[in-house]
Amino acid sequence: MYLRLNSVSKLFTDTDKKTLQNISLEVEEGEFICIVGPSGCGKSTLLNLIAGLDHPTSGSIILDGREIHGPGADRVVMFQEAALYPWLNVKENVLFGLQAAGHPKTVQQEIAEKYLKLVRLWQYKDYPIHQISGGMKQRVALARALALDSKLLLMDEPFSALDKQTIHILRGELEEIWEKHRKTILYVTHSVEEAVYFSDRVVVMAENPGRIKDIIPIPFDRPRNIEHPDFVALRKQILSQVQLSARKIAAEEFDKAEGDEIK
Repeated sequence: MYLRLNSVSKLFTDTDKKTLQNISLEVEEGEFICIVGPSGCGKSTLLNLIAGLDHPTSGSIILDGREIHGPGADRVVMFQEAALYPWLNVKENVLFGLQAAGHPKTVQQEIAEKYLKLVRLWQYKDYPIHQISGGMKQRVALARALALDSKLLLMDEPFSALDKQTIHILRGELEEIWEKHRKTILYVTHSVEEAVYFSDRVVVMAENPGRIKDIIPIPFDRPRNIEHPDFVALRKQILSQVQLSARKIAAEEFDKAEGDEIK
């Protein structure tokens, strides 16, 4: 098994509430796993533990046979905000991590060109960061993450701050990139539609404390049609598991289209 979480729990010292309790999960190499659940169920905390940015109170996390004790080059995190260096241009942002990894300069240039072309930004390589759109910034962040060629890509709601049109474009691009490279991805999202669109399996979490409620395999061939009746039916089924007890809160927490479904 490529990634294994063994009874992982997390208790923060400033509270008596367990953020995560007894999380066990196995992920195969090349799988695309989406994690959904209400706010406060520990989705981002779980990603931080796998990234090595925090440590479990109990349990263990094993990646490719080695236990995770801290950050490493075998894992890259892509956040909701692009977190680019504003004093560097588009290409320089991709080169930054490659330089830190010690690649020869000629190799750095080749890799940066490869991944900026992959996300369709090569023609913008010399643009300052403040001159590109939010969607383009996330594509730069994706190129930077892919360029490091890590074993595991961790994505924490990377498209949630963008407009619907841009989200649909980036979903298609990420799907295409994953099909080509089969990178192992764990993807946190509030959007059930997004989870069904991307996933091999959807991990549904519950809160108080954060725990795995269900793991649902997605049977549809790719590319997926979000308007197909089977897609819509499965989306509604999963949504019914993750919606909050108060319908008003649920409508606020999930994307507008899904909120409309549960009013």
